[in-house]
This record gives sequence, structure tokens and C-alpha cells, in this order.
Amino acid sequence: MFVSIEPLLRSCTKLTLSLQMKGDDIVVFVKPEGSAKDAAMLQPLVLTAAAAELDAEFADALAGYTGVRASLADQVAATTAILEAAQKTQVSKATKALSGGKTKPATTVDESSSDEDEAEDSAEGEQNTAPTPATSTAAPAAEKSGTDLTSLFD
Repeated sequence: MFVSIEPLLRSCTKLTLSLQMKGDDIVVFVKPEGSAKDAAMLQPLVLTAAAAELDAEFADALAGYTGVRASLADQVAATTAILEAAQKTQVSKATKALSGGKTKPATTVDESSSDEDEAEDSAEGEQNTAPTPATSTAAPAAEKSGTDLTSLFD
């Protein structure tokens, strides 16, 4: 029996084994203890069966429990590694963004098309001296610096 308990005991700091009678059956309570980050790693194993059945199947039940627990520990470790890597990436991006200083504002599609309109309007203006409505609205936009965020909502 102790050979089947040893792998579980090695994976935790302490193992509590409690036995109690419940009618003709024995209740076996196996509780790993330690400083696991995930509460699922400290879930106890509770078996209720007749003494003969526990003699025959306790080792297999404990081995299955230990295997699932090891698999869960591997999953927790893999998830923790992924989250830590993602955190480092985000910190790196934030640091680069903050240390980059002022960046040139991105040109939106509407602004680039208005530059083309202005070029067409100036070509028309050479042929026709009357100002067009697009030319009169383009002049105030040229005076502004940066991206007009309200234009994104139109």
C-alpha cells in the first residue's frame, strides 16, 4: 500500500490519510497539502467501499488520482508559462511605446482622399477661378495639426 502512496506523497508537502467506518464500509480520505497555486491541486480523494474492495482496488484508484493530479499540474505549469510570456510581451510593448516619445499621427483614409481632392481642385482652379466648396473646406483642415478624432464618428 505504501508503494502506491509514495508518488502522491512526493508531489505534495504533506499527505493526510484518514479512515472512518460508515456502516459496513470504510471511508478513506486522502488529502494532499502544500502551497499549490491552483486549488484543484489540493482536492482530496474520498473512497467509500468494503474492506475487501479497498484491498483490491485502492492502489489502482490512488494511481489514477495521482496521474490526473500530475496531468493537472502540468497543465497549470503550461498555462502559467504562457501567461507569463504574454505578460512580458505586453510589458515590452508598453515600454517601447512609452520610450518612443512622440510619434507621427497616422493618416486616415479620409485624410489621404482629401489630399487627392485638393490636388484635383487646384488643377480645376487653374482652369476656373471660382472656388469650389471642397477647396474652401480643405483650407481649415490644413491649418489643424494632428488627427481629428471627431472625423472618425462621421
